[in-house]
Amino acid sequence: MEKRREQLMKMAEMFNPMRHYRGYRRQWLAGDVTAGITGCLVMIPSVIAYARLTGLPPESGLYAALVPLVVYPFFTSSPQVIVGPDIAICLLMVNAIGPLAGKDPSHAAALAAALSLICGVLLLLASRLKLGRAADFLSKPVLVGYMTGAALILVASQLGGLLGLNLVANDFFPRLLEVLRRRRETHLPTLLFGVGLLALIVALRQVSRKIPAAIVACVAATAISLAFHFEQNGVAVVGGFHGGLPHFQIQRVRWDEVHSLLPAAFAIAFLTYTEGVLLALAFATKNGYEISPNQELTALGATNLTNGFFQGFAVTGSQSRTTVNDEAGGKTQVASLVMAVCVAIFLLFLTPLLAHLPTVSLAAILIFGGWNLVEFKAMRRIYLHYPSAAAIAALTTFGVLAAGVVSGILLGVILSLLTLINRISHPPDAVLRELPGHGFHDVGDTAGQTLPGLLVYRFYAPLLFSNCGYFSERIHGLIAASAAPVRWVLLDAQAITDIDVTAGEILHALHKELKEKGIAMKIAHANRPLRELLDRTGLESEIGDESFYPSVHECVMAFRAENSS
Repeated sequence: MEKRREQLMKMAEMFNPMRHYRGYRRQWLAGDVTAGITGCLVMIPSVIAYARLTGLPPESGLYAALVPLVVYPFFTSSPQVIVGPDIAICLLMVNAIGPLAGKDPSHAAALAAALSLICGVLLLLASRLKLGRAADFLSKPVLVGYMTGAALILVASQLGGLLGLNLVANDFFPRLLEVLRRRRETHLPTLLFGVGLLALIVALRQVSRKIPAAIVACVAATAISLAFHFEQNGVAVVGGFHGGLPHFQIQRVRWDEVHSLLPAAFAIAFLTYTEGVLLALAFATKNGYEISPNQELTALGATNLTNGFFQGFAVTGSQSRTTVNDEAGGKTQVASLVMAVCVAIFLLFLTPLLAHLPTVSLAAILIFGGWNLVEFKAMRRIYLHYPSAAAIAALTTFGVLAAGVVSGILLGVILSLLTLINRISHPPDAVLRELPGHGFHDVGDTAGQTLPGLLVYRFYAPLLFSNCGYFSERIHGLIAASAAPVRWVLLDAQAITDIDVTAGEILHALHKELKEKGIAMKIAHANRPLRELLDRTGLESEIGDESFYPSVHECVMAFRAENSS
């Protein structure tokens, strides 16, 4: 009975609709309402553009935006994060559903909804298994490399819309070649208008980031389109699309298609959580409150699951809308609910306003968004200070461009893990040298001096199966390279916090071999847990209690005393 009660309490905490509304202050309402309306204005052009990017009808973007705004606030631990369609997630979706859907928007919508359902289930399972820290496996170089590749893919995907061409190739490099081959077919009015809108968006962002540049560009584009009858002059427009609210619908997708979607679903679920939780943590740090990473898994899982049943697609935390929410004074998830009301009003009554919007304006918005995905400062910092990490970022970018988003991310993760394994198996070490008047220190190979007959060696890592072979090789190599015959090997163990079974055996064998050669093994700075481990394994008795020293200095004094007599 008690266990049942605990389970019910945990479930109640996961779904706690009053989490953000207890102690709600009246003075917050104005900021929440303003943030909700402003966020809606910023959201509408972008989500329609994202729907177009994924080959879905325009209303799908609005459906995918509306449902999360209602569901997410009742599960999240963050009072400020706004969820919705995201460029990076949409690029993963394109890679997954494009080959399966062909040119059929209705089937693409069904596949996108199924993908959202699968992602929701995966995220909820991860929450159940408390895998809230899984996102740590995406290192900064992998994220930077992925975002750079995603940005280039996004820009390339909009070249057809910008040039007024109906491009056939979907992959990055073939699309660039097709653009070059068909450059003479460019529709000049579309190109000039698109470049002008792009310049307008850039200029507005330079003036103030608070100006809703996308909204201004869309209003201006629609007005000019109506004034100059763009549709009659060969400039494509969005045209009419279905209004109304989304309804519950179970999509019909074949099992073989579900099987094909699974790799992308895992990648999207991983990135959905990564982007969502990092965003929540960033704003929690900025504004001085706490969030629960595992609760965010639950919130994003429930949101994507519900979205899949209501004609939407996978979503995550939106940095742009959350930033707008914060800057406009949004304090709680009331802002999200206000935003949902505004989107619903737009779907019910205002969709005809977009009928004359030139599609090139959506291409301009997405190209600008893609450019902003590239973290130039992070790339420069990584290149200057971490050359090997820069190589991982570059290879991840190339993998994303050449093999697709999912494969590129997997390549980056594998490269990061291989680099980590290499660092673990070949940790830094040093021969300690004497600085007159200052004792023995790690000063590199050019400063200080060694004591003939004494090898003072420091290993900067726990001794484990992955590096004990390297440890043994280094000891043998240093003994062989010594100018004077080595009589003592002193191991400075202050950085050795653990020794596993394999390393213990290697240490046994090394001590025995050195003893046979007349070389004594000494150990300094062995901490209590390490001494206890050496005692349990019998190494302490083999080496001898008299061979352990509290410091390198005392061992050096003992060596000098023994060899001066």
